[in-house]
Amino acid sequence: MQSRKTPRVLYIAGYSRSGSTIMDMVLNGHPDVASTGELTFLHDDAADTTLTCSCGAIFRDCPVYGDWLADRPDGEGEVVRRVESRANLDQLIAGHIADGDCTAYRAYALSLFNHVAAKHDAEVIVDSSKSAKDAAGRPIALARLGGLDVRVLHLTRDPRAVANSYLQSGSNWVLEGRRKPRPFDTLRPVMGWMLANKISQRIGQALGPDRYMHVRYEDFQRDPATVLGRIGTFADLETGELGRAVTNGKAFEAGHNVGGNRTRLAPQVVSLSPKPVPRLPMAHSAALRCVCGRTARKFGYV
Repeated sequence: MQSRKTPRVLYIAGYSRSGSTIMDMVLNGHPDVASTGELTFLHDDAADTTLTCSCGAIFRDCPVYGDWLADRPDGEGEVVRRVESRANLDQLIAGHIADGDCTAYRAYALSLFNHVAAKHDAEVIVDSSKSAKDAAGRPIALARLGGLDVRVLHLTRDPRAVANSYLQSGSNWVLEGRRKPRPFDTLRPVMGWMLANKISQRIGQALGPDRYMHVRYEDFQRDPATVLGRIGTFADLETGELGRAVTNGKAFEAGHNVGGNRTRLAPQVVSLSPKPVPRLPMAHSAALRCVCGRTARKFGYV
């Protein structure tokens, strides 16, 4: 019998509250795609029995992840976090990773993505781990150490809308009990947005233009069929039917997602027009102009 081909990875990079969960859920509607949410945190979340997969099961009982987790070597989660962290990004891009970590990470990446692909009979795995400090180097690591075919979809959203989302509802990790509130929590996204999006651009430069594509979430809302067509070309997928489904108001469900926005827990319909740019408190507005202004203008946000 012919062996299964290693799946392609469509990696959603960028900052949180930028539409990655909805994009992940929409792409999960394609028959050849399996979405996984923030897959980088699988080991971390599996160690906490209060956290569950979007299917409702704790991860060690999940029909997709449970048997894979049961057979993993001790310390693998620590290797993943060490290799992928923002603090290690320069070393990762330069190729200065210890041989032991290279070997362990390759075994982890190939085993996990092949396992998920086999469970779903999928050609493409969507990993929306994004580009915050714990996973900044993940797409580079998956490509160079794991030997996977990684395509980076850099998703951005107007930083004013991102900051307003945190102001309105707070941190997802606080809401889900993963950590306690910290001082200046609503101002942290200002620096986070800038760093995550600069890192995403740097990842694109490292992987090359044929492995990087930038999409503004607002453009996806205005014309989902066109944007999904671009993503389909980029990821070698036929997305015409998916574009029509979004335009016609279909509700999309998450796959077996790790982490992500709480919207993953119920079917979602894509809002087909961006909300008006919010008016922010003076401190947040000033911080955004100072920290994010140049990067925001580069992406077409003013």
